[in-house]
Amino acid sequence: MSDFDIFVGLSRGQVSRFSQLIGAPYDPENRGPGFHCWGAFCAAQEILGRCDLPEFVPENVTLAARGEALAGHPERDRWQEISKPVTGCAVLMGRQKLSIHVGCYLDLDGGGVLHATPQTGVAFDTFQRLRLASWRCITFHLPK
Repeated sequence: MSDFDIFVGLSRGQVSRFSQLIGAPYDPENRGPGFHCWGAFCAAQEILGRCDLPEFVPENVTLAARGEALAGHPERDRWQEISKPVTGCAVLMGRQKLSIHVGCYLDLDGGGVLHATPQTGVAFDTFQRLRLASWRCITFHLPK
């Protein structure tokens, strides 16, 4: 059994905990009760039973710095790209080719991404809504 067999189905308790995250404020330093995108992703992973992700607070929060941090972080070496989303996978997003944002895919209500942005805080959005918000480059990733 792999670590990700737990993603096949979500318990009511997990769904409830995900629901409690939605609406939390955005915090660029990931201080509770707020989250930045990586912090919201880590909180979702913790609900799913994976607690070994490193904390990450970028020193420079410009778009270019976020993209470089996501692309070059050592954690990325532990993940592989997959063709279709599965519950718990990382969803990397960019408005151009460079990924500058991360969320967690959940197969709830037809599927969507739990993520945090400065405009909305923690939200659960469909891919259609993400594309309307100009997230064009979307890829999916699981630990190797």
